[in-house]
Amino acid sequence: MAANSTLTLDSVSSDYESFKGSSRSSKDETMTISTENTSLSDLDSTELNDQTLDHLISERHKRITTSLHLEENDQDERQSKFKTLFGLLKNFIGVKDIVSLRISLPAQLLEPIGNLEYWNYNDRPDYLICIGDSDDPLERMFASIRWWFSKDLKFVKGKLVKPYNSILGEQFSCHWDVTSPNFDNKGNFIDDIESNLTGSSKGKQKYRVTCLNEQISHHPPVSAFHYHCKEKGVSAYGIDQISAKFTGTSVKIGPGEQNKGIYINLANRDNEEYLLSHPVASVQGWLKASLYIAVGECCIITCPKTKLKAILEYKEEKWLGKPKFAIEGKIFKYDPKNDVINKLKNINDNNVVAEVIGSWRGQVHVTRKDTNVSRFLLDMEKLEAVPKQVKPLSQQGPLESRKVWQPVTSALFSKDYAKATKEKHIIEERQRQKASERKANKQEFDSVFFKLPVTNGKPELKPTGINALK
Repeated sequence: MAANSTLTLDSVSSDYESFKGSSRSSKDETMTISTENTSLSDLDSTELNDQTLDHLISERHKRITTSLHLEENDQDERQSKFKTLFGLLKNFIGVKDIVSLRISLPAQLLEPIGNLEYWNYNDRPDYLICIGDSDDPLERMFASIRWWFSKDLKFVKGKLVKPYNSILGEQFSCHWDVTSPNFDNKGNFIDDIESNLTGSSKGKQKYRVTCLNEQISHHPPVSAFHYHCKEKGVSAYGIDQISAKFTGTSVKIGPGEQNKGIYINLANRDNEEYLLSHPVASVQGWLKASLYIAVGECCIITCPKTKLKAILEYKEEKWLGKPKFAIEGKIFKYDPKNDVINKLKNINDNNVVAEVIGSWRGQVHVTRKDTNVSRFLLDMEKLEAVPKQVKPLSQQGPLESRKVWQPVTSALFSKDYAKATKEKHIIEERQRQKASERKANKQEFDSVFFKLPVTNGKPELKPTGINALK
């Protein structure tokens, strides 16, 4: 596969020519998105000012991460994109990890959003900040599981897209102002309906949750992330790296070598720490150009301080019939010094303290063994991803995601695909030049916010990173 180790615009031009030919010109097309004060009809890409682009990006982000519908024309374009991508992927059947290949796609196949902004684990920051609220260790494990499932809301309610590949050193930061959710003594969510959508209830104290992402490696693609709520003493952090393989009908995605999972730290609980490992997912539905995520294998959650461990098994879907997205899990007592159990079938029933059952796209219930009463944990169908609060483009630095990709994004919103691809190529070529300069000067890349190297999957913040999260 040496000949295919680099995929450039020239080598894929024939595969997407039909899509390109059907794309609409920026001069002939009337855009369907408008701001409150600005009509975007027949705009040239250079006319999109920062304020207009900020609005367009935010609105587009809401539509791809929530159940809000895309415009009909956008739906048609997405199907064309998927069909073209499927044609490209056929070239990589048998490749061990297509993520490691240097694939440069034409801009019109991409969603105008950065990878660091889209691939975010904190869809429900309100569920993150309440993990440490209970004095009961088992309830804290339940809360961790609730947040774990909620992080995938963008895939349950939103639309699968291909974002920009992050450049080395690219940064993304945002925040959320949310209230801590309330649950009754049976674990039922009792806040108002609005909080299901926004993560915030009227009249309650709001807590700020900050987010910091940085691309710390380009080959292979690796980023570090950190979420933090100072008032609640809750943090979540980790390394984001994936591997992907095309099987012929689906794209199988798993954690990369440096990705050990998501760590959660509860400072107010004597720095109680949880590690949540990633299962294996696959992107299905290519033949019908109607993509969805299926998940297999297990998520394993461990908390050495409380000596509780959870194994959540994602049930394999049958070839025939509608996908059920079923999950089954158990929480049990374990010995952190002799941690060898990684399958549900190997758990000693005498050590089980609770069971989990349901659908990761629907309702999840838990049953405590001490009460033997089943209760509701969360309902994914009633939740939405909480919108991110991002500072305006005019206030962003040159390495922040929206600023890095601004020329490409502006051209994409104006349907000027030739200009978008040209601007994308300029950004990529600039990165190649910088890499060559570092190599010639024998210089290593140095992260702005995180200490390098990260050897255990647990990124440590530099003082600059700590300040950025404040």
